[in-house]
Amino acid sequence: MCLTQKGKGIMILILSACFFLAAFTGCAREASEGTPPPQSFEGFQTEGEATGGGTLLNANINAVGAAEENGDVRLTLGFIGGSRMSGGTDEREVANVPRYAVTLLPQPTRLAVSFDSITYWDYLRDLDLSASEFLLGSFGTVFEGSEAFTLYFQLAGEAAFQVVEHETSIEILLRPIAAQAAEPEAQETPAADAIDIVADEYAAADERYYVVANAFEAYCAGTLSSGCGMTPVLAADHSTVLLISEGVSAKSEAERLRERILTEEPGAVPSDWSVVKLKNGALPAYDETMEYMAAYDQLPARIDGKETALTPLIPDGLLLSVTPQRDGFLYSRRITRGSLAETYTYEQLCVQSMGGGSKPLLSFEFQTIESVKYSPDGRKLAVLERAAESAHLYIFDLDTKELLTDLTDMGFGDTVSAYVWDSMGGRVFSIGGSGEISIHQYDFNVPTESKRHTVVDKKGVDEGSLAFFDGELYFCETTLEGGGMIYRIKPEGGTRRSYMEGSAFALSGDGRYMAFSASGDDALGGGETHFGIRDMHNGALTTITDEFSVYTFLWSYDGSRLYYIENRLSGSAGEETESTGDANDAYPYRLWVYDVASGESRTIADLPYASIAVSHRADEVYLCYTDGATLGDVVRATYIIPAG
Repeated sequence: MCLTQKGKGIMILILSACFFLAAFTGCAREASEGTPPPQSFEGFQTEGEATGGGTLLNANINAVGAAEENGDVRLTLGFIGGSRMSGGTDEREVANVPRYAVTLLPQPTRLAVSFDSITYWDYLRDLDLSASEFLLGSFGTVFEGSEAFTLYFQLAGEAAFQVVEHETSIEILLRPIAAQAAEPEAQETPAADAIDIVADEYAAADERYYVVANAFEAYCAGTLSSGCGMTPVLAADHSTVLLISEGVSAKSEAERLRERILTEEPGAVPSDWSVVKLKNGALPAYDETMEYMAAYDQLPARIDGKETALTPLIPDGLLLSVTPQRDGFLYSRRITRGSLAETYTYEQLCVQSMGGGSKPLLSFEFQTIESVKYSPDGRKLAVLERAAESAHLYIFDLDTKELLTDLTDMGFGDTVSAYVWDSMGGRVFSIGGSGEISIHQYDFNVPTESKRHTVVDKKGVDEGSLAFFDGELYFCETTLEGGGMIYRIKPEGGTRRSYMEGSAFALSGDGRYMAFSASGDDALGGGETHFGIRDMHNGALTTITDEFSVYTFLWSYDGSRLYYIENRLSGSAGEETESTGDANDAYPYRLWVYDVASGESRTIADLPYASIAVSHRADEVYLCYTDGATLGDVVRATYIIPAG
């Protein structure tokens, strides 16, 4: 997420000035042998604030330096006005530093330098804290709707500080406090109305219980109140920023604080908040699974009238396909990278094994992955990416993991929609174009790359449905005069031929049946809307329903079942029909399944979204879910819907 010149918007500042320390195994230096000389802290402070500075417009922290001097650490923060580096105003020298307040936060010890207003952070381009092992890293926070900025330095132990203000800089001298042997701490007897002492747990003298939350984004966004008692801290990975409470001796006290926060803070996701016990000064551990634990707290379906939790198949991504060997699930995972001034989000293709382990398939960074299709031999992968106002259809070699071609640049155009492989995997067909929508072909069997692209049909085609069966391509075109018609054509040449009336279709994986939707005087005759299947071998037609317009439909992996969705609020996609549901219903999409063998349909669940997927597991269908509040920033998961 990019920061504007005025510092507006939600800002997540995870600045990993992170230097791994061989000399530290905890957060305090080991005392040298013998008795160290007493430390002098005259002129230093360990509590309270040191304040100064004044008004400075367009303030820019243009340099942050660190140096070690006789065991002390000297931090220097330099300032100018404006920034050419950030593409803002012209730079100028300043006569004073911006208004600031310096303070220490307790275990784990952090130095916080807060400013009323900072517009630019050019110091990030050349930040280096490696001069001292006492500095574990740095990060900053900007809150939504505010120009205030706080720069944190994570320290390896307790310290005293001294601030010297200059005309264009601030110097902060840190004096580490030598660790002292901890005295045994007597435990107080809990009050009569407190939790039973038998069930309680107390920390040792050199430990404390803390509430820790993976909620730094919510903290910066202002969805957590300032009174929640949490402050940001660098995690043990020296990269991630978490939130932490003050330490307490009794576990029950920390648990009560967690429950109070979850009760009083609507923006707090329970799975992100935990109670941990840490050695004094130790950094809290970060586990990547914290990123997707919120997926287990959702109620993403309504079954038999009851809001229901579903088991996540993929708790951190959206299912796209089963691998050709059927040994894993291919899915898209969203990743955020960047620094204070420049953050960006991309999607990556990952494979989750049947055992649950996950790893990236490709190193390629996509904007938004819409769909993927393996070639029949499993050696190539087609990926459709949506990027701003255009689309890209990429073909990757799965043996070398290299990009073979971007078909958008090879003549397919930037409005690519449906695409399909031929039965051997040597050709790719797609509906697309730049202006005029046509059916395109790219033939990998042609030796000359510039001659591989041809146009199969350019008389007119609907975006959406495309299939290859028995040497022919099937597609749709809808006209005002004739309605929707399904056509077929030989890609090697020839003219299109009418196959049957219909506005959308999908072939079963075994090629035995075509599911289709149609309206008006279609192949089944009479009525306004129809949804049915056609036997590709003998042409027999079977009606599944004509009671509502089917919103979308999808065959099971083996072709034995057909899943279809009724939108009870608006009917079929793109057309307004009489609503049969509550406009405020959180689950407006009703999922149905049609069993080919029995010829019967039944409802499975009501869903918040119409995005479903299938795999080789015949008794399951999957919901691809993103939480509506953050559009997938908190939950982006694939859930198992038992199909029975």
